[in-house]
Amino acid sequence: MKKLISLIVIGLVVFSLTACGSSNTKSSGSSEETVDKGKTVKKEDLAKLYTDADKFKNYKVDLYVKVFDVDQDDDGTYLQGYADPDKLGKNTLIMSHDSNLKVKEDDIIHIVGKVKDKYEGKNALGGSVSAPRIVADKIEKSDYATAFAPAEKIIKVNKTENHSGYALTLQKVELAKNQTRVYVSIENKTKDQINFYDFNTKITADNKQLEPDSDIEGNYSKIQSDILPGVKTEGVIVFPKLKGQKASIILKGSSDNYDLTINPFTFEINLN
Repeated sequence: MKKLISLIVIGLVVFSLTACGSSNTKSSGSSEETVDKGKTVKKEDLAKLYTDADKFKNYKVDLYVKVFDVDQDDDGTYLQGYADPDKLGKNTLIMSHDSNLKVKEDDIIHIVGKVKDKYEGKNALGGSVSAPRIVADKIEKSDYATAFAPAEKIIKVNKTENHSGYALTLQKVELAKNQTRVYVSIENKTKDQINFYDFNTKITADNKQLEPDSDIEGNYSKIQSDILPGVKTEGVIVFPKLKGQKASIILKGSSDNYDLTINPFTFEINLN
């Protein structure tokens, strides 16, 4: 559903990327408050970049975007993406002189470059849209956690519970501003297939119970559901932001051997 909503919104705001380098592109005139050249856009000023990019002309900029449109010709690569993908916000145009750049839709990229100006144009419905145009010196692939949900705290656990050969390890927990990431590995030391479903995982903290979040944006590695004998699998379970001083993480598994009872795995962690 979120993907469908994204496509609908994009259909309303997208404009031709090829205009970034053509005479059809309209950029606003210089602002009277244009700042001195050669500086860097500070992290706390990034929001201002999207309201008045002309104030930051020729400023160096370092930011992340999630790409939703790509166009290439002999002169370069032209990208459009969101610097705030969770809200489909901070529309950004990026130009690279590399016509062979390996970037595709939904990639998350790290951009280092300079602010060219503010683009102003019309969307498919005739409404006005604007976005900063960035001339990239460097573009590299990144990931959601690094770009949009960096860990504010990492709790290393590395504890294993072995229930009749079903060995589950809680590796670590990452607390980010907008989500909680639980890193788990499972090894099947039994003679039968074992099973794990991340939606059965719960966290209790501060008198509240948290359920796993959908992981549409993050695209983290998933723990396999059906685990054959001798196989080890690992992945990340995403939850909403976790609050409190202590938390209990409860994970459930099962075995195809119905004579084998796999009790829930419970880990107590301190959040301070």
